[in-house]
Amino acid sequence: MTDRLNDFSDIAAIAECRRLAQVIWSRERDYAQWLGQTESMHEFDENCGFVSGMLAMFRYARGEAVPPFIVRDFINELLNLMFCGLASNMLALPGFNRMQDKPWAIAWRFAELRLALETDETMEISQLAHLLGIPASELKMQIKERFPDVQDIVPGEYIKSLLRKGEIG
Repeated sequence: MTDRLNDFSDIAAIAECRRLAQVIWSRERDYAQWLGQTESMHEFDENCGFVSGMLAMFRYARGEAVPPFIVRDFINELLNLMFCGLASNMLALPGFNRMQDKPWAIAWRFAELRLALETDETMEISQLAHLLGIPASELKMQIKERFPDVQDIVPGEYIKSLLRKGEIG
């Protein structure tokens, strides 16, 4: 994971917030114009909750002591924003498959793995396969090579090995 630490810097987190805010604001502007509303200008605020949440997620992903509930709450809000986009495209982020190589998405995946370990959340093989961007059947075969008795839940030792190696993204 040490190769990824620079990707998870506070500077990178704030840059990602700026970029994502621009995506959201441009969509908002497009819809406002379509509805005949006057365009409002937005100003980025580094002290907003979005930036605080992104910083918490990046810090957690790089191994710092951040309360897991803060990271989980931020990830849930990010999911709401993305799923809102699937339903209406209004003010939402593009789907995960279009954003998966961005620093925030990679930090998200590392944070999800760490959350699974530290909070004893179970992670199904299909969920990890989605995070890694590989077919669930392929991942299950890889896991069964090391852990033959595995059914549908990823063993914690396998998650630890991914975090140690930095094998995400």
